[in-house]
Amino acid sequence: MTIKYANDPGTGTHAEKPLIARIIHAFAVPIILGWIAICVALSVFIPSLEEVGQERSVSLSPKEAPSYQAMKHIGQAFNEGNTDSVAMIVLEGKQPLGDEAHKYYDALIRKLRADTKHVQSVQDFWGDPLTAAGAQSNDGKATYVQLNLAGNQGEPLANESVEAVRKIVADTPRPPGITTYVTGAAALVADMHHSGDKSMVKITITTVVVIFVMLLLVYRSPITVIMLLLTVGVELTAARGVVALLGHTGAIGLSTFAVSLLTSLAIAAGTDYGIFIFGRYQEARQAGEDRETAFYTMYRGTAHVILGSGLTIAGATFCLKFARMPYFETLGIPCAVGMLVAVFAALTLGPAVLTVGSRFGLFDPKRLLKVRAGAGSARWWCGGRCPFWPPRAPSPWSVCSRCPDIGPTTTTAPTCPTSSPPTKGSPLRNAISRRPG
Repeated sequence: MTIKYANDPGTGTHAEKPLIARIIHAFAVPIILGWIAICVALSVFIPSLEEVGQERSVSLSPKEAPSYQAMKHIGQAFNEGNTDSVAMIVLEGKQPLGDEAHKYYDALIRKLRADTKHVQSVQDFWGDPLTAAGAQSNDGKATYVQLNLAGNQGEPLANESVEAVRKIVADTPRPPGITTYVTGAAALVADMHHSGDKSMVKITITTVVVIFVMLLLVYRSPITVIMLLLTVGVELTAARGVVALLGHTGAIGLSTFAVSLLTSLAIAAGTDYGIFIFGRYQEARQAGEDRETAFYTMYRGTAHVILGSGLTIAGATFCLKFARMPYFETLGIPCAVGMLVAVFAALTLGPAVLTVGSRFGLFDPKRLLKVRAGAGSARWWCGGRCPFWPPRAPSPWSVCSRCPDIGPTTTTAPTCPTSSPPTKGSPLRNAISRRPG
């Protein structure tokens, strides 16, 4: 449903006020407060997305893979376990390992075998005289023990098992000169999860700083850039919160890749949509439209673009749901849901922020719009050559006497009627006559 308003002074055509745009314009403040309340509720009552990702992380290996099936079969046949999580404990000394090192090793083995919740089997080769030589290095300074842990690689139980083994190693006093390491496939996957979560903070901060600098160079208005980034921040918080809610309730699985990709997509898409909204509004203001008219011009020109772009990204990421690799499969629903939330926020919160800020003139354009007509390099004024161009000193004028008052910017040639240079008594002619020299 749309209604028409008076002729646009810049184009002379009838424009329309979409129903959704009128609702957003009328209830801008409640919309902003509503989104803030949603973000606060999700942040307070739901764990962070990184924490939920650790709770609901999925297995690294596809269960249909022949290698995975073979490993489970071997574990069952030799009574060593039914998972693909394997860890290694390596003992290294500065001198050949002696009796003290052996006592320390035996203490570790006893504690590991006692933890049946996390350790399914221990391959104690160094403790058996028949296999001790094969488990020790040629110089006698290092040995190892292999563990089969509970939980498949990447799953919460597997990560918990790795932490349990590390705690046993840390709590067991070791003799001087002995260094103990916990490594192996399961430990590497667990470390990858932690590294991915920690790196997101650095990536997010760097991304925001780069975006801030680039937007500041374009808009030359710190207020505009800050408000745009705050809007993106609310969209990002809402998208992450909704996905965290789904993961916390067990509706979806997650991985460190899903968390990273969702955050990057939300920041990138939210910034793009904010540029669409604020940029189109400023173009309308530069064309001579008042603030309310420019708002509706912006919404008519950007709403369908934002919706189409967001649905395309959401649909493309959702297709990853059909992948066989669990790490790829978990990218589908989280990224799609996060993008839908970001799009909905961009279509409601962005225009609402624009409505409130425009009432105080926060988003009016700060850059002059330069006009070129034809293939020549001459400057044009209102469709004709200006005999007073260029002035000998910086000119204080910026408003055309034959065009609507558009504030501190120049106009484009298509919005001005073709006419002669400014007449005597016009603001432009008076400003030029007052120039120095």
